[in-house]
Parts: sequence; C-alpha cells; structure tokens
Amino acid sequence: MISEKCLIRLWYNQDENNLLKEARGVILIYALDIGTRTVVGVLAEKFDNSITVYDKVMKEHEERAMLDGAIHDVNKVAKVVEGITRELAEKNDVSLSKVSVALAGRFLKTSLGESELDVSNEHSINRDTVRMLEMEAINESISSLETDGREMYCVGYSVLYYTLDDEWIKNLEGQRGRKATVKVIAAFLPAYVVNAMMNVLEKTDLTPRHITLEPIAAINLVVPPDLRKLNIVLVDVGAGTSDIAVSRDGTVIAYGMVPMAGDEITEKLSEQYLIDFKTAERIKRTLSTTEEEEIEVKDILDSPVKVTKEEFLEVIRPVIEEITSSISDEVLNLNGKPPVAVMIVGGGARVPGFPQNLAKRLDLPENRVALKTVENIEMIEDKTDGIKGSEYITPISIANSVDTNTGSVFVRVVVNEKAVDLMGMDNKNTIMQALLQMGYRVEEIIGKPGPAIAYDHNGDMKIVKGKPGKEAKITINGKKAGIHTRLQHGNVVNFESGKEGEPADLYVSNIVDPVSLVVINDKNPKGQNIDILPPAKINDELVTSDVQIKDNDSIVTSRGCSLEFLFEKMAIEPKEFIRIYLNDKPKSILIQEILAYRDNKRLELKDQLYSGDVIQLQEKEYKPKVRDLIDETDVQYCKVIVNSREMEIPSTTYNISVDGTNADLETALYDGAVVDLEITKTPPKVIDLLGTMDIDPSSLKSFNIKVNGEKAAFMDLLTEGDNVEIELEKEKSL
Repeated sequence: MISEKCLIRLWYNQDENNLLKEARGVILIYALDIGTRTVVGVLAEKFDNSITVYDKVMKEHEERAMLDGAIHDVNKVAKVVEGITRELAEKNDVSLSKVSVALAGRFLKTSLGESELDVSNEHSINRDTVRMLEMEAINESISSLETDGREMYCVGYSVLYYTLDDEWIKNLEGQRGRKATVKVIAAFLPAYVVNAMMNVLEKTDLTPRHITLEPIAAINLVVPPDLRKLNIVLVDVGAGTSDIAVSRDGTVIAYGMVPMAGDEITEKLSEQYLIDFKTAERIKRTLSTTEEEEIEVKDILDSPVKVTKEEFLEVIRPVIEEITSSISDEVLNLNGKPPVAVMIVGGGARVPGFPQNLAKRLDLPENRVALKTVENIEMIEDKTDGIKGSEYITPISIANSVDTNTGSVFVRVVVNEKAVDLMGMDNKNTIMQALLQMGYRVEEIIGKPGPAIAYDHNGDMKIVKGKPGKEAKITINGKKAGIHTRLQHGNVVNFESGKEGEPADLYVSNIVDPVSLVVINDKNPKGQNIDILPPAKINDELVTSDVQIKDNDSIVTSRGCSLEFLFEKMAIEPKEFIRIYLNDKPKSILIQEILAYRDNKRLELKDQLYSGDVIQLQEKEYKPKVRDLIDETDVQYCKVIVNSREMEIPSTTYNISVDGTNADLETALYDGAVVDLEITKTPPKVIDLLGTMDIDPSSLKSFNIKVNGEKAAFMDLLTEGDNVEIELEKEKSL
C-alpha cells in the first residue's frame, strides 16, 4: 500500500495503448468537505501554481445529521466519512490517516489583531519569525473578541498587511530591518463546533493536517492575491449556510455568514408539495441542473405529484429572494458598500435565478455576479473527468489551502519527544490539554484518587473519596511544572505517568460513635469504662462486628445498644443453668442470674443503653429443689365450703425419686440429676384442712367437725363441694 508521502498516478495513454505509472515524490492531499447535505472527499497534489485532482467521492448523509453547517449527530457523520475514506483508499491503493477539513461559518466571530517585533538582530527574517509575529497578532485579537460567554477557537486568519520599519511590504520573509508589524483578521467559532468536527475525525482514525474556514479556503482558490486589489466578494452557498469573504486593497478584509442556503429551498418544496426532504431535494436538483421540464413524484400519502419547471421556479422565487436579501445585507454590512463583483460557489446557488436576484439586491449588473465553476479555474487539473460545477469548489479549495497560513491556529509543543498541536491561541493551553489530546487517561495524568465509596447511612447518602494517587512527574524545558501549567509555542515537556490511588477503606467504626458505659460489679466496685460499637444493619443484614463497608451499601445504625449486646461483648452469660432429666426428658433449671440496674431500676435484656449510662451488675444464685419442677397446672385441688367460706384443698400425691432414690419436694437438684416424678390425684382428708388453715392438731383441746351435717374425724375423706363445719378449742399456753 502506498503511503500519503508518495502518490503513484495512473492514467490511460492513447498513443501507447497501455497504462503508465509515474511516481512523484510529493505529498498526497486528502481533503474533506463535510457539508450539511453531502460529504465530498478528494485526493489531490499541489504544485507551484496548480492543483491536480486524482479522485473524488461524494456521498449524501443518510439522515439530516447536520443542520446549518453544524454537526448534530457525530456518529452518523462519522459513518459517511469512514465510507468515503475507505473507498478512496481502496481505489487508489493508499493509506489515508491525515485529512484537511474546513468549517462552515455558523456562529462565526471575527476580530482584528496587531503585533510588533524587533527584528534588528536577525540577518534576514525567517518563516518562524513571521509565524511568531502572526501568532502574537492573533493572540492580541482575542482581547477584543466578543465571545458571548462561549469558549471560542481560532479556525483561520488572513493577513491584512505587513510593515517593515513602518513601510508597507508584501512579504516579510527574507527581508532585513529593525521593526516588523503585522495586522490580521482572525476568525473564531465556538469550541463545540470545532470539537464536533474533531470527534468525527477521531472516530474515523483521521488526524487533522489542516483545518480552516470554508470562505477562507474558497477565496484563496477563487480570488488569488493578484485579484484582491479589486473589491470582490466571494459567497459560498452550501446547504445550511452561506459563507462570505470580502477582498479589497490587496487583502481579505472581512468574513461573514448567513444561516440560510439551499436547504431553505428544499424545505419550501417539501412544504408546498407535502413530500419528504429527500424527494424535495431530488426535484430541486433535477429542475435546476438538467433540461427536464417536468418531474413526477409521490407525496407522503402516496399520491402522484407533477411539478413543472415553471411551477418550481414560482414556488422557490420567494425563498431565493429572502436568501439573497440576507446575503446582500451581510455583504453591505461587511463591505460598507456594494462590491465591484461577486463570485458565487457551492451547490446551494445552482438554482435558476440565484445570481440574478443577488445582483439585483446589490444593485449590480447581472454580469458582475457570477456562479464560479471548477471548469473555469485554470489552476485546477481534473484527472477524474468527473468534477463539474460549483459544488466541487469548496473541497478543492480545502486541498489547496494545505501548508498555507490560513488554517486553525495551533500551538506546537513536544511531549516525551512527540510533537503535539494544540488548538487555540488564548494562552490557556495547559499540559493537561496536551496530555489528553495525546490519549493519556485522567488517572495517568493526575494520579487520581482511588475509587470512592457511596453509601446510605440512616437515609442520608454519603460519599468517601478513595486514597490519593501518586502525582505525575512533569517538567517544561527541564523545570518542574504541574498539569495546569500554561504551554507556550515550542515548549518541551517530559511527563512520567502518575498512579491511581487505592480504593476507599471504610468500616462501620468510621461512621458510628461507640457507646461509652461505666459498668459496676463486685470485681470493679469503682466502675469499668467500656466502649462498645453498636450493632448495625447492612443491606438489611444484622452485623455485630466492625465490618468493611462496600460501595452502594445501605447502613442503619442507632446511638445505643441493648443490655443483651453489652453482655455479649463482655462475654457475660446473663443466666446459668443446670441440666436435669425429668421423666426421661431434658430440662434446664436456672441456678444463677446477672441482674442489671440503671438508676436503681432493673433492666431487661432488650432495654437500650446509651453513652454515659452507669450500669450496676449483681449476681443472684438459686438453689433449685424438686418442688421447683412442679407446675401450678399439675397441682389438683378440691373445692369445699368451710365455715361458710369456699376453700381449695390440694388433692395431689407425689411419688418422687432422684437417681433411683426416694425423694420428696424439698430434695435439692444438681446438674445431671435424673428425676422421676409421678403426680396423682387423691381425695383430701379433713386433717388436710387444718394444714390449709395453718392449725397444729397437737395444740387442740377439743374440736367438733361436721361434714355435710354429719360428725367427722380427721382422717375422713372430703369430696368436691362438701360443706364442712369446724369448731376448735385450743389449749391455753402456760
């Protein structure tokens, strides 16, 4: 594959009837005219006073990805550019990586700037000195630029004049004197317009070799320097904008733009005939550029529509008048008066009557306003035999502008031995911009902090930054610098990448204050200070230790902790049990308990404790007996009436053994004891009443007991509901 530095031209030689190959050691130019309606790519070579075009490809945007000359859909425009680049490369067996482009003048701003330089120490003024002088003039023009609060890029400039020792001179290069001056007119576009173009090139793996403004490129091709003594206006009528350049007194004095062009005509046809934009564009082209007198299409309702040339001209006439009126107003505003002639280029002006209407608006003879075509420009040599009309003026003029001082202003610096061109001359270019343009990632440049952690704490979103990164090492011309250090033309930068920091390291203890308590017990009667991290819920799961918090965790915490949590952290068992077997079933029996008090009030395990609380702990021991195994529900009772009062008498008998040995209700229990307990219901006796009434039978002198009116003895049995009458007389105490 042939590189861009050498083009092998092929053409058919009729005399020898074969193909000849001629290799020429010149630079192949790839130029792109990215317009509102179409994109045109050309391959060309520049010679001393001519430009030769070897191939061209034109493609339309599939959709309206551009409006008024501005890129609205980068991806769709990039797709068209990629297709053109691939087709040209494959057809011509070349590798295309650099491209020259131009921008339409949408939102164009211009400003004048002047600079002066002492050149007395130079034997002869060289090209670098002239370039430096021009750059300073452009830089000075920025101070008077009206930006409307937007960031602006210089996309081209023209030299109004040079002087040497206060005398006008055509060219400073090679001259010798004391003082050189230059005055320029610089053209600026909003940064986002330029950036959109740069993004398209980046997506298609193309780097800009030259960027300029469309009217700057066009006037340099159509109105060469020798004609600029005349007051000539060039109007580049595209699809979205009409760009204007004005020459006078040997230089280009002004640039302007009207946001109206060929698309307005197409839209009028679309509205008039109820047809889509592409169909309207086909009608416009057919009836404007061919001999056809009529065309038939279908509207959006699929109804046939016939449009004659006469009807077509009548429909577009008001639009043409409006566009030419706006162009005329801008020309008069820029020039101050009608020019001596107007040259029109661009496909948008090919509709019948356009030049005549503009001539009328400018009060010029019709022959002083002409549509300029490729065919009548002598310096263009067309090897494709397919370049016709005015629409190819712009792409060829872009190719012609390469290696001229008419393009975007770049500050050239060297970073790690690689040259970098930075756009803009407002003294705001920084090392950061240069490194980003070279493709370095942010973390490589600034050693950015490690990944942050975002988490929700009790309903509030919190963010913790990662650990600081390691800063990059930067020097400019051997001196230490930072990422925001401003760059000047010719600076040499050495850069050593920084490193990204570690991720944020966050634990529960970092976001929750501990609960600080004073705990008093027998071992620490003066009190022990204890700090406890309260429990937390992370993503609805309870955690009781100091766990690490992760990104997007949801944490719920409280100011206090429960008494149970305190016991857990102090490794205290609030209750101690022994294990016995009751009738072959295991059973736990409490033998010791830790009681907690706050302000002399007993606390339950679920009660909350807060910082500053004083907690007093007491140990309480229990000595369980067989009696403690008996549930109240196990005890049976017999209800009787005693002396007209209802009483309940236990009617239960216990058969007890512990580890196989007979026992009673007062037998002590111990860990591992095997207890057999049989509880049976037995009728109570009269004597059991005395136990219930807390009477000792041995202390009685006499008694008279009746059950249901019948005299009864102590050992008589009682049944449910018996009516008992008891008369007792106790012996007198001595």
